[in-house]
Amino acid sequence: MQSSVLLLWMQAAADQGDCKVTIFSNSAEIVDAEHEQARQLADPKPVTGTELDALVDVIEARVIPKITEVHGAGGADAEWQRIALADVDNLVRAVLGLHDQSPKSILKQHVESGVSDEEICLDLLAPAAARLGGDWLSDDLSFYQVTTGAAHLQSLLHSLDRWHYGAVAGAGCGRRVVLCGAPGEQHLFGLSMLDFFFRRDGWETISTVGLAPEQVLNVLRRSPCDLVAFSCSCSGLLEGLASVIQLTRSESIKNDTNIMVGGQLFSDKPELVRAVGSDAGARDAAEAIRVARSLVGARHVEGA
Repeated sequence: MQSSVLLLWMQAAADQGDCKVTIFSNSAEIVDAEHEQARQLADPKPVTGTELDALVDVIEARVIPKITEVHGAGGADAEWQRIALADVDNLVRAVLGLHDQSPKSILKQHVESGVSDEEICLDLLAPAAARLGGDWLSDDLSFYQVTTGAAHLQSLLHSLDRWHYGAVAGAGCGRRVVLCGAPGEQHLFGLSMLDFFFRRDGWETISTVGLAPEQVLNVLRRSPCDLVAFSCSCSGLLEGLASVIQLTRSESIKNDTNIMVGGQLFSDKPELVRAVGSDAGARDAAEAIRVARSLVGARHVEGA
């Protein structure tokens, strides 16, 4: 009975696209390096007798403990709490005034159910912002609706910030990042989210949202920083981005400042990272933190 229940649980995980990706791609070294049998769960073949017992032993003894280690205690429950597309739909309707719940009450429900800040930002707020932008481009929403909806999303991010920032406000890491949009960039919600993630990680942040390129350069001339992060959502802005990155390197008061770019554009075409003169790229705010640590970590330790 135990073997049957365990196999059914693992089969259910394999049948859920998101669960399969999360468990087996993030823990790829577990499956690929040690457990060839486990890989077959995505395309199961009947097994019986000693083969079944051996597979169950492997899963119980090696795979499940590793999954728990990677995803934390209660990992299986956490997977079932993942934000669904329906949740994004509900939030979009709420910020447009088309839902019976307020945007803040929806956010609070997710927070109180134990969903992490990172999941809320990357799986709820960011997709909602992308949905608003896409609906505007397809003329399904007016500029007023998109602007109002985006303002609500900004307010939700600020609420999340107020609820949790106090816990890390004093835990500075001694690093400073300047956050910039590419010249002409209109989609600035991603920069606000990046600011949230960096401050949660202990960084001092300087946002240049709303500043002209020359004003941004003035900030860099007088404010030493470890990293300058640019956001760019449109290929038409790449030429201007490359120019301002070149100016950043020549005008920054700190000669060894690292430069990072982010946005879906660079995820789709990684070669653009180097083409615009950046040191590294990141597809989202969570990856940006990991990349930033890698870029400036060794240099920061050497200078300590």
